[in-house]
Amino acid sequence: MKEGIRALMAVFAILLPNVLFAQEAQKDSRSDVVMKEVVVTGTRSEERIERIPANVTVIDQGDIKNSNAKNVADLLRSEQGIVVRDLLSNGKSAQVDLRGFGEAAAYNNLVLVDGRRVNEIDLSGVDWTQIPLDQIERIEIVRGTGTVLYGDNAVGGVINIITKTPSDRFAASAGIVAGSYSRNKDYASVSGSHGPLAASLYGSYDATQGYRENNLYRAKDGGGKIVYDIAQFLSLNLSGSYHEDDYGLPGPLTKEQLSRNRRASLDPLDKAHTEDGYLKLGSDLFFGNWGNLVTDLSYRNRDSKSDFPDSLFPYVLESHIDTYGFNPRYVHKADVMGHKNTLIAGVDFYWIDQDLKTYSGFFSPSATLTGVADISRDSYGFYVNDDFSLLENLILTLGARHEKAEYDLHHRDLSAFFPLAPLDETIEASENAYTAGLTWLYSGKSALFGRYNRSFRFPLTDELVLFDYTAGKIRVNQDLKPQTGDHYEVGVKHFFSPNFQVNVTLYRAEIQNEIFYNKTTFTNENYDETLHQGVEIGARVELLEKVTLLGNYTYEKASFRHGPFDGNDIPAVPRNKFNLGLRIHDIIPNLVFSADYRYAGDSYLISDQANRFEKLDSYYTLDLRLSYAWKWINAFVGVNNVTDQNYSEYGVIGGFTPTPYYYPAPERNWVAGIEIRY
Repeated sequence: MKEGIRALMAVFAILLPNVLFAQEAQKDSRSDVVMKEVVVTGTRSEERIERIPANVTVIDQGDIKNSNAKNVADLLRSEQGIVVRDLLSNGKSAQVDLRGFGEAAAYNNLVLVDGRRVNEIDLSGVDWTQIPLDQIERIEIVRGTGTVLYGDNAVGGVINIITKTPSDRFAASAGIVAGSYSRNKDYASVSGSHGPLAASLYGSYDATQGYRENNLYRAKDGGGKIVYDIAQFLSLNLSGSYHEDDYGLPGPLTKEQLSRNRRASLDPLDKAHTEDGYLKLGSDLFFGNWGNLVTDLSYRNRDSKSDFPDSLFPYVLESHIDTYGFNPRYVHKADVMGHKNTLIAGVDFYWIDQDLKTYSGFFSPSATLTGVADISRDSYGFYVNDDFSLLENLILTLGARHEKAEYDLHHRDLSAFFPLAPLDETIEASENAYTAGLTWLYSGKSALFGRYNRSFRFPLTDELVLFDYTAGKIRVNQDLKPQTGDHYEVGVKHFFSPNFQVNVTLYRAEIQNEIFYNKTTFTNENYDETLHQGVEIGARVELLEKVTLLGNYTYEKASFRHGPFDGNDIPAVPRNKFNLGLRIHDIIPNLVFSADYRYAGDSYLISDQANRFEKLDSYYTLDLRLSYAWKWINAFVGVNNVTDQNYSEYGVIGGFTPTPYYYPAPERNWVAGIEIRY
C-alpha cells in the first residue's frame, strides 16, 4: 500500500498541469469556510464559534506567519490551557497537554488532520512533524472533552489541523529557511483550479543537527489534494501525503550532567526512523432541504524503527501499523416548529493492525529476533448530536455516543533463555458518552455557555499486555479498566467592541480509573480517582489598526482524590501558565514586528506521584520576529529564547535508584527565511 501512496503522488503531478494552466479559472466557494469565526471541529459540521458550548479558538494563517514555530507543537505553545513538553526540541516526540493529564497527555487528547484521527493504538503518541507548517490553513482547538462526537482519546480536548485547499486560480510558492544548529528547510507548492476541478501539490525537505549531540533530524514530505465538484449536489475530494524522517535519540541527563554540558548525550548512537503515509477519499452528497451525507474513507500506513546499539545489551524495535477508517455522517439543518435545529448522526469504523518485532542481545553487540506480535483493534462508534434553538439566542445541545472496541492480541517470546508462554487472546471493551449544553447569545458575538460531558478512554494495546516473569507467560492485564470521566464547565466569550474580546472558562473534570504507568510495579494501572479543575482566560485587543495585544492565563490544578497519593498533585502539570503577544504592523509599510513571551510554572517530575522529589523549575522564554512583504516576496528573521534561558520542559524520575532526569531545551537561537509567491 505504501507504493500506492507514492503512486498517488505521481497522479497528482500528472494531473496538476492540466488544471493549473487551464485558460479558465472560477471562484471556489470552498474558500468561504476558511473564516476564523467558523469552525468544523466543535460539531463535525460548519458552525460559528459563538454557538458552540465550549472554549474554542483558531490559529489562522496570520498567527502562523507571525510565529517562529518550526512545527505544530511549537505553534501550540502560546495557546491558553495548553502545555507543551518537547523531549527532542524538534516536535517529533512532543507532548501536548490540554486540561492537565501530565505524562498521559498524548493519550487523553485527540488530534485530527482534516478530521482524520492520527492518534495511534499504542504508546507511540502523536507525531507532530507529519504535516509541514507551510501546508496548514488553520488549527482549531476545542478545549474539554469531545468524546460524543469523536470517541476514544478526546478527553482533555480536540485539536484539528486543517490543511490548505487548492486555490481558485493558479498559485505557486517556494521558500528556504535557515537557522541555528545547521537548520535548513526547502519547500515548494503549486495549486490551481479549472471549472469544477481543483488540485494542489507540495513537497519539502527539513534538516537540522539539533541543539544537542545526537539530536539530528531529517525529514522529507510530499502530498496533494484533488477536489471535484461533480454537480451542485455532489462533491468529491482525494488527498494524500507521505512523510519520512530520521532522527537521533540523545536521551536525558541528570542535574549534574546538565551543569557540565547541557548539550551532551550519553546515548550517541541511539536513533529512529519513520515512514508515514495516508490516502483519504471523501464525498459530500446534498439532498436539498433533507440535509447532506458526508463520507470519508481513509487508509494510513506507518512504519517505525528504533535502534539502541550497545556492546552488551542492544535493542531494536520495529513497528508496522495499518489503519483503515470509514466515517459516514448525516447533517440536517432545518427549522423544527419554527426553531433552528442542526442534527448530526454518524458512525466511525476503524480497523487497525499492528505487527511488532523486537531484537535484542545478551552480552553481545549483535541483536537477534526475540519477539513478534500481531495485534489488531477494531472499533465502531455510533453518535448523535443535536443543537436546538429554544429561542433565537438560546441554544440547547444534546448528544450521546456508544463505542465498542475489540482487541485481538498475539505475542510470541523467542528469547533463547527462559522464553515466556505466548499470548493469544481476544478481549472487548465498550463505553457510553453523553453531552448536554446551553449557549446564550446575549449580545452580538458575545455568548455565555455551560455544559456537562461524560468521557471515556480505552486502554492502549501496550497498556494491556503484561510480561509476567513470575508466572512465566505473557498475559492480558485483566485489572486494567477503561477510563471514564464527568466534566463540567461554564464560560463566557465577550466582545467589548469588535477590536476587544475576552473569554473566561471554568472547568472541573472528575476522572475515574485514570490510566497511568506505575514504575514500581512495571505495569499500567488505574488511579482511584483524580480531579482536574482550573480557569482559562484569554484576551485580544487591536489598537489603531496597527497594534495587536494578545494574552492568556491558565490556572490548573490536577490532583489525586483517593488512594495512596490522596491530595498530591499529578506530575507534569504546572499550576500557572501565561502568554503575552505583541504584533505591530504597517507602521512602516509591509513590515510586521512580533514578540511572544511565555511562562510555565513549576511542576512535579513525571513518575513522582508521591511528590517527594524537587520540582521541575518554572521557566519563561521571549521570542522576537521581524517580517517584510514586498510584492511577491516575503522575508523574515527571528530570535528564540532571546534572554538565553537554561531550562527543561520535560523531567522524569527514572533508573533503578530513583533519580531525576531532564531533557534540556535550546538556548538562544535564530531563524530566517525567504519565500517567493506567484
